[in-house]
Amino acid sequence: MSEFDVIVVGAGPAGSAAAIRLASAKANVLLIDRADPPGSKNVSGGVLWGDSLGQVIPDWEKSNMLERYVEAKGVTFLTKDSKIALDFRSTKFGEVKSGYTVLRTKFDAWLAKKAKDAGVMVVSGVTVDKLAMEGKKVTGVMQNGETVTADTVILAEGANSRVAIDSGIKKKPDDRHMAIGVKEVIKLPEKTITERFNLTSAKRGYASEYVLGFLEGGVKAGGFLYTNKESISIGAVISMEDLRKNNQTYSFNIIEQFKEHPFIAPLLADGRVEEYSAHLVPEAGQSVDQIYGDGYMIAGDAAGFTFSNGLVLQGMNYAIVSGIAAADAYIATKGSTSADRYELYRDTLKKTFVLRDMETFKGSDRVTWSESIHNTVPAMAEEIMLNIFSENGEPKKHLSRIVMESAFKNRQKRKDMIVDMYRMMKRL
Repeated sequence: MSEFDVIVVGAGPAGSAAAIRLASAKANVLLIDRADPPGSKNVSGGVLWGDSLGQVIPDWEKSNMLERYVEAKGVTFLTKDSKIALDFRSTKFGEVKSGYTVLRTKFDAWLAKKAKDAGVMVVSGVTVDKLAMEGKKVTGVMQNGETVTADTVILAEGANSRVAIDSGIKKKPDDRHMAIGVKEVIKLPEKTITERFNLTSAKRGYASEYVLGFLEGGVKAGGFLYTNKESISIGAVISMEDLRKNNQTYSFNIIEQFKEHPFIAPLLADGRVEEYSAHLVPEAGQSVDQIYGDGYMIAGDAAGFTFSNGLVLQGMNYAIVSGIAAADAYIATKGSTSADRYELYRDTLKKTFVLRDMETFKGSDRVTWSESIHNTVPAMAEEIMLNIFSENGEPKKHLSRIVMESAFKNRQKRKDMIVDMYRMMKRL
């Protein structure tokens, strides 16, 4: 007989949500995290979108672990000298708070405590070496030569899913399917943040993603900036494939270039760096056939469940929903065959936005990491805006002529522009 019904590896949003759901069904659960306290090794840009957490913690929005709810959302292209931005603000964000900024070091520790309060055995500061297996069946986990057994293991260990890879149940990802995220938390007074970002109160926040179209060396990167109560989370997500090819540009240099940009530096003025961190980011999703097997299920970043279409970066909501789906699959099939359990996990995910989004936006990374998005579009947008808004005493040009002249200057043929637009519409 196994020592636990379920062992969950990783106390991030996926793992803790799964553990809480399992405990609510009276399952005997062990939640293991390598950080002490849980969350201290986790990195996130910091926006929790949606109400998925309400499935396991109904009053989660009353938590003091939330920083600010997002009332202003931006999408910005940066060139060396310019900023071309869409800044969307709406009073409707106050009616339905669809996004909250969070600091994962605090948020994950709070979530793990909720799991403990629900009856989960939480063990922190312990690194699982690999899965215990009998043939091809997972029977538990191994740490420092000791084995702890369980009917099922849920792997929620994050993007760098070392346990799954070392245990031979997951292939090592290639560079095209991974990026590296680098983040800093910069301390600033609450009032300064509220005024600097033109927010209507200290409870309301700003979130923006950026295309860093000014980088040299052929490296493509996106940026993000989110406001917390008394700090700003700022970071860059950089193509691993480009970094490897370049071999001269470093991720920490890119975030510095982002911070020093003439339209970013004033937002950070007088701030103090409080935290610096980096981690891998899955970019292309994962096949549903790779997220379960005999004795285990994989959830969250470890399963490749993140979403990015250039306008929004999301991951925590996908992690929570997949963790709950894994827990529900175990609860509904306890005493049944493992095949029934994993079939239910797959079918449940297919009914949620998790796998639907993975399928709908399959291949979107080919657009979001394209030369067109990172180089041509920012350069053309800058050229067009300068032509429209500059006054030099010359007769004004028709917009269509401005666009075509900019395309010619940036070596864009009309056919290529149409093809790029088609790809964007199809993938995004």
